[in-house]
Amino acid sequence: MKQLIICIDGLGKDLINKEDTPFLYSYGNENSLLTLNTFFAFTEEYSFFSGEGPNEHNKWLEYRRVKDSIFSNFLIKTFSFNNKIRNLVAGLVQYFKGRRWIIGTHQIPQEQLSNFDSTLREGLWKLPFFDGKTFVIYKWPLFGFRNKKNEGVKLILSGEDDRKRLERLLSLEAEVYSIQIMRMDKTMHKNGKKNSETKFALKETDKLLEDTVKSFLNKNPDGKIVLWSDHGFADINNVVNLEHYLPIEKNFVHFIAGTTAHFWVEENMRKEILDRVSKNDKIKVLTKNLADKYKIPFNEDYGNLVLFVEKGGYFFPNFYQKNKNQKYKGMHGYPDDKEMNGFLLVNRKIDQTVVNMEDALEIISK
Repeated sequence: MKQLIICIDGLGKDLINKEDTPFLYSYGNENSLLTLNTFFAFTEEYSFFSGEGPNEHNKWLEYRRVKDSIFSNFLIKTFSFNNKIRNLVAGLVQYFKGRRWIIGTHQIPQEQLSNFDSTLREGLWKLPFFDGKTFVIYKWPLFGFRNKKNEGVKLILSGEDDRKRLERLLSLEAEVYSIQIMRMDKTMHKNGKKNSETKFALKETDKLLEDTVKSFLNKNPDGKIVLWSDHGFADINNVVNLEHYLPIEKNFVHFIAGTTAHFWVEENMRKEILDRVSKNDKIKVLTKNLADKYKIPFNEDYGNLVLFVEKGGYFFPNFYQKNKNQKYKGMHGYPDDKEMNGFLLVNRKIDQTVVNMEDALEIISK
């Protein structure tokens, strides 16, 4: 029996309604549309297919600190004069070094880049869920497949919209088709949740899903459908320039992400930073108790001091964005908030309405 699994990145459960997403709304009512409790994390896709939380597999954010980073490669250093070129070269280096999960270098300062490496390095198809199955997995820029004769992976350098990605995915024969489509995530980062562009993208994405599901089921009447989202979004109402609170002499390792900031510091510097950020009550400190509550790792991989902002807050500039023209209006990656929840839709009846991210594997495996 064939199975189609589509992750609609960034489409929160709260945005599914009769007006904007009529297909998801009606198809969910006919089958099972569940709330998917997300993590305070950026590795939900790995948890979805592994059945483990970040505190179990120790994969929390996109980057973590390492001693021997692939980004120390001389080619990446050579082309560091231009971020776009550096990003492309870094992707190629990862691919030719055998990585099957590729990330960009974004706006990470060159003096900090060699301190970090990708948290995820293997393709999702290495997880037990895919054992013994033929598959096609499209996690741009990588296109992995296994058929009865061989297994391989292609690097897709050209940018493709969601429709093109789905067409490429379904062009091969397999038992499992899995893909992540990105339009909603990109749109809501740029415009926020209530913008007319967001509404338009919602309706077009819903129609694309309807076309894809109907086409798949026409060819595979007994096929299994899994539509899911890794997280929701919140509009930004509080931009925090963390640099204003940090010492001018930054003789420590740090990584400023959108909603979290990570530091590897000596105790005296830790106290100084905490004293500085205490002047802003929107900046919170991650404690061991909070880490346990949110099911995330609390160790040196991700810093011995971790700061975060609550829903609606946003660190800018950060190591992903520095130019004010790149500034987001919508964000995710907040802890313990219902607006961050995604959804899980399967084409059969299930006697529950809410499922945790790490428990979804049991549902999609049946």
